[in-house]
Amino acid sequence: MIKVAPACIVPDAFAVSEKSASDPPLDAVCRTAAALFGMRYAFVSRLDETHQRFLGREGLDVSETPRDVAFCAYTVLGEAYEPLVVLDTHCDERFAANPLVTGAPFLRFYAGIRIALAGGVHAATVCIADTLPRPSFGKAEKERLTDLALFVEATLRGRAAEIEAGRARYQVEASDTLLRTTLESMDQGLLMTDADDRVRVSNRRVASLTGVPDSLLQDGAPFAAVRAYQAALGEFANLPEDLRGWLEHGTSKTNHFDYERMRPDGTVLQICTRPLPRGGVVRTFTDVTERRAAECALRASENRYRILAENANDVIVLGDLSMRRHYVSPAVRSVLGYEPEELIETTPAEFCHPDDAQSLADFWTQVKAQQEGRFITCLRHRHKAGHYVWIEASIRVVRDEQDPDRAIYVAALRDVTARHEAEAQVRHMALHDALTGLPNRTLFRDRLEQAIAYARRARTFFAVLACDLDRFKAVNDSLGHPAGDALLRVVAERMRAVLRPYDTLARFGGDEFAIVLTYLDAAGDAGDLADRLIAAVSEPVDLDGQIVEVGVSIGVTVATERDRDPDELFKRADIALYEAKAAGRNTHREFEPNAGARIATRGQLALDMKEALRAQEFRLAYQPVVNAETGAVVSFEALMRWYHPAQGEVAPSAFIPVAEETGLIVPLGAWALHEACREAASWPAHIRVAVNVSVVQLRRAGFEPTVLAALAGSGLPAARLKLEVTESVLMQDVDVVMASLHRLRALGVLIALDDFGTGYSSLSYLRRFPFDKIKIDRAFIRDIADPDAAAIVRAVVGIGERLGMGIVAEGVETAEQLDLVRQEGCTQVQGFLFSPPLPPDAARRYIERVAQHQTPPSGLAPAPVKQADQQKPTRPGRWARS
Repeated sequence: MIKVAPACIVPDAFAVSEKSASDPPLDAVCRTAAALFGMRYAFVSRLDETHQRFLGREGLDVSETPRDVAFCAYTVLGEAYEPLVVLDTHCDERFAANPLVTGAPFLRFYAGIRIALAGGVHAATVCIADTLPRPSFGKAEKERLTDLALFVEATLRGRAAEIEAGRARYQVEASDTLLRTTLESMDQGLLMTDADDRVRVSNRRVASLTGVPDSLLQDGAPFAAVRAYQAALGEFANLPEDLRGWLEHGTSKTNHFDYERMRPDGTVLQICTRPLPRGGVVRTFTDVTERRAAECALRASENRYRILAENANDVIVLGDLSMRRHYVSPAVRSVLGYEPEELIETTPAEFCHPDDAQSLADFWTQVKAQQEGRFITCLRHRHKAGHYVWIEASIRVVRDEQDPDRAIYVAALRDVTARHEAEAQVRHMALHDALTGLPNRTLFRDRLEQAIAYARRARTFFAVLACDLDRFKAVNDSLGHPAGDALLRVVAERMRAVLRPYDTLARFGGDEFAIVLTYLDAAGDAGDLADRLIAAVSEPVDLDGQIVEVGVSIGVTVATERDRDPDELFKRADIALYEAKAAGRNTHREFEPNAGARIATRGQLALDMKEALRAQEFRLAYQPVVNAETGAVVSFEALMRWYHPAQGEVAPSAFIPVAEETGLIVPLGAWALHEACREAASWPAHIRVAVNVSVVQLRRAGFEPTVLAALAGSGLPAARLKLEVTESVLMQDVDVVMASLHRLRALGVLIALDDFGTGYSSLSYLRRFPFDKIKIDRAFIRDIADPDAAAIVRAVVGIGERLGMGIVAEGVETAEQLDLVRQEGCTQVQGFLFSPPLPPDAARRYIERVAQHQTPPSGLAPAPVKQADQQKPTRPGRWARS
């Protein structure tokens, strides 16, 4: 009886048997087994996770069954070569309800044995079965089944060796020559000896591999002769002593050896020895010369490569096309903080930044698809410390020369974090404002174009806002550029806090900002956001203990899907901004189609004003301020007038704002100071002249010398000049303005606070600067019959009295208003009840008439004004009084 010793064979041994639905050699073994045991069924099977697959079979028409109904699933749970016997399935609760028992093939008897090809779910079995139960299955039958299993195992093991070498040849012959055919077709040499140490089975390959003559390998030949022959040729000379002793004399503490040896001719043999249950052993001989030579060459090559890799600054990685890493160079310690062993069998995907995961997947798809050339990518890899490092990976795919179907990748990884951050900084600087970090003009235009494209697709609204800060230059000039920069950062942060995350706020330079408001539900939403921006920016700002306030003027244009041109949209917003500034600043205006024409008109007006200054077309009119009790003239307020050669009389409310915007107010104001002082020098000595002063003039360094020059040139005493400033002047550049006014006041010039109550009033300014006069705005005088308005007037009068400041009521037009302001304590009044603004000659005549017609306080009435002396009333405003 032929027996083959057990061995652990790689799962590829099954591949040969699974290439086709029928395996004649194993089918022949199964037929022999069925005949030997008198069974209807015999089969050799392999189990995987889900199925039992038949490698050889007799009596069965199926090639596989589900694992959960397979008897062999129980067989593989036992020890190898220990049969599982079920004499009657109907009496065994494990199988009584099994579909293979209750239905075809109606199994009643089963005996199976696991062979040692693989463990776990991949075990294989040799089985017999019948439709009739058996009363017994004795020891002799079990041994025969075991022998049969060993034979099948040896057969499959031989096939595995044949697959590994790639030169196996299979010949299917009759069942009586199965063993010999199998042995002779093996690329391995196989030699089996019995318990008496005699040769029982061998193939020709043994002779060719070992150099032993066929005569020494005949059936029954003593194996000692084989040993002696090989020893005489020096086959065992270089082996360890215990192994050499066993090979030469059969003496050793163990007879289980797997070893390799080199023959004198240089052939390297791999010998595997397995004992048989009844004594004797099975030996296999495999020529591994080429394999070992290739491995040696590979090791040498790998050693050279490893020397280069381990001394390179870049991290070198070898892996397969599933991205799994099999080698990582030591440089990874300094680049990523890991030990090389920690990254073995890992993939880059496990360490990739979540935002780069899709990029990595797309990149690897390209690598696998092309596999030619050099591939470079830059992604973030997690450092062992937890943060991410930008890694530039240069990858090439390399084919295995021994196995063209197998490919690996070689990657060089380089830390480019510093370079990436520098590039990102450059990109950021190219698209963002360095001071505030906001998008700059270039990025703003890109965002605006995106908003246009989205609105076209979604048919929705969006808006463009042009913004300029009000009173910023005053802060920048008085507190210095560092304070101005700090203020701009605060303003940027406030505006950003008001806007939504998907809006774009940009800074164009200086105090210019621009905004794209996307995804507007309604056109009116832009105006609401503009109001919130104005409120946020207007909050006081603490700059290292210095409290300052600025405002923001905003131009708004709402766009729809019909708008296409970004330049046109911003031009519309800029036109609206100009309108917001003209409306008094710290407000917003929405674009109107005719606004462009108004701006063009203003531009032309500015040009005409320059020419008017050169041609001396401007003149002054004087409106008297009188004693509320006696009617005596106390002073005149000088008011600007301009007669345009083409347009006629131009209202001061039209040209004064343009003069302030263009800076023309400075030469115009200087002329007014000189002219007013020259004219006042001809009046009685007790009458003063009041001249309005713009914030633009006060911010200019030459204002004080201009005032002194006007006084000196006219000979007018400083005490007869009164400068009128508004509350808004005191809100800008407070310290600088206050210092300038204090110096002028010290010279004797009077300072009046004009339009009190209409601006950003703060009583603290009345304490910080002792004004000579407070002029109550005409809005309170107009409504003085209202108790609330009267109470305000009364309070202002009380404050003035407490602080030693005179009170002037502006805009008195009726006798009733005069009576009421006198009742509230106003000592001086101004308005049409007494006189409109008058030309210089008419003002002098008015002084004379008042001196001649003064009446007692109980019957106070204005002096008559000739029709020719009257000026056409104009809209109230700076430089223009009623």
